[in-house]
Amino acid sequence: MGREIRRVPANWKHPEVARFNYLKQREETIVQPLFDEPYIEAITAWIANHEQWERGEDPDQIQYPEYRTEFPHYAQYGGGPPDVAYYRPNWKPEEATWWQVYETVSEGTPVTPPFETREELIEYLVANGDFLDQQRRKEGNSVMGCAPWSRRNAEAFVMGSGWEPSMVIDGGKVMSGVEALSQENDHV
Repeated sequence: MGREIRRVPANWKHPEVARFNYLKQREETIVQPLFDEPYIEAITAWIANHEQWERGEDPDQIQYPEYRTEFPHYAQYGGGPPDVAYYRPNWKPEEATWWQVYETVSEGTPVTPPFETREELIEYLVANGDFLDQQRRKEGNSVMGCAPWSRRNAEAFVMGSGWEPSMVIDGGKVMSGVEALSQENDHV
């Protein structure tokens, strides 16, 4: 769980859906969480796992023979087939030329706009932070910090691994994952 950079098509508009908010008793529009995988890949893998299970060849069935009677069908063991609503479109790799940061606590929702270059993304994070930082500032909630990112942290994230955990606790100090990874790079 954390943040990751995803490659998206130029000017990508992440899908939104209407959901009823039971706490507020009204319908709201939210961004649809999406795995960074096209549905066709997810369903193909699920079908292969289902077929392996039905043949009795799944490694877990072999290691734990009681699974054959406890879970006669793969869906009972591994869950039902993937829901197409939670998977990104099946774009070609050469179409995904822009850069966008996603949170991965859910399947994934964007926390920055998409940018044509990594340098533009860095400048945005330095000027604004991500959407979650901006929301925390607006609400006055600064437990984890909500300031725009330092240039050092933004560059370490965007030009480095492109992934960071949500939070790190080191010696009792709570810090954002990007801050921790930026400090870790000093020791390499």
